[in-house]
Amino acid sequence: MSAAVLVTGATGKVGRRLIPLLLRRGATVRAASRSLLPARTGIEPVRFDWTDESTYEAARKGVDAMFLVAGPVPQAAHADYVGALLDGAAEAGVEKIVLLSPYGVGQAPPENPLRRIELALETSGVPHTLVRPVAFMQNFSEGLRWREALVEGIRERDEIAAPGGDGVVSYVSTEDVAAIAAIALTEDGYQGKAYAPAGPEPLTLTEVAEHISWAAGRRIRYVETDRTPIRDALLAAGAPPETAEHNSQVYVHAFSSGAQGVLNDDILDVTGRPPRSFAEFAVGAAAAWRR
Repeated sequence: MSAAVLVTGATGKVGRRLIPLLLRRGATVRAASRSLLPARTGIEPVRFDWTDESTYEAARKGVDAMFLVAGPVPQAAHADYVGALLDGAAEAGVEKIVLLSPYGVGQAPPENPLRRIELALETSGVPHTLVRPVAFMQNFSEGLRWREALVEGIRERDEIAAPGGDGVVSYVSTEDVAAIAAIALTEDGYQGKAYAPAGPEPLTLTEVAEHISWAAGRRIRYVETDRTPIRDALLAAGAPPETAEHNSQVYVHAFSSGAQGVLNDDILDVTGRPPRSFAEFAVGAAAAWRR
């Protein structure tokens, strides 16, 4: 019997790369999104909205495993949404859950909205794996769920405008993150563990701009900003003012402090191969920056 896996965020950066990996492993996929996706062999589309609990039952019924991604700007209520989705999941036969959570959330206080989501999972009674990657390489080629300015700025103005200064980040490919999730969802031995997928080299945004310049065939420059564009983008995405203020401060710290400039063997240990480099990513993503 093949495993049935619910994939929330099926159209996201990780979700849409995870689905073909699951199919390759013999799983059937229930692809959850706000708008129904086209049906394909092995893929059952289902409408799913975290803010609408009436969509939960059809999404979770009969699945063996779940890949969970919270909303684009998680707030306090999202922990309640996760708790409601997982209510009775263990008794219903859900055997594995992988939660995609931001890097460093494990050290956040319990009242932090993102940490509250993790705690809701931890108290669900379902064996689970936490995947907390550092920032995605694809944020430069596909935008963010709540902010499109990075890819547009590169394509239209030849610039990366963002806070960060000389801070380094070990940007990771979402392909590597999806590979870890696929293995943890379809194999035993990964439950109860937490992974922090990271790329192979810590880079400043100036160095990121150099890689993209080489791939795009023209000079891309890094332009440092304060946190105002981040705060404004969060507000435009529906975040309350206090959430936008706090998250924009966290964002600046994450990218300017070097806290995400970590190196580890998580990708190698789980997948058996080293993480993709930013140079490899940039060559493959060059079309996103063409005018």
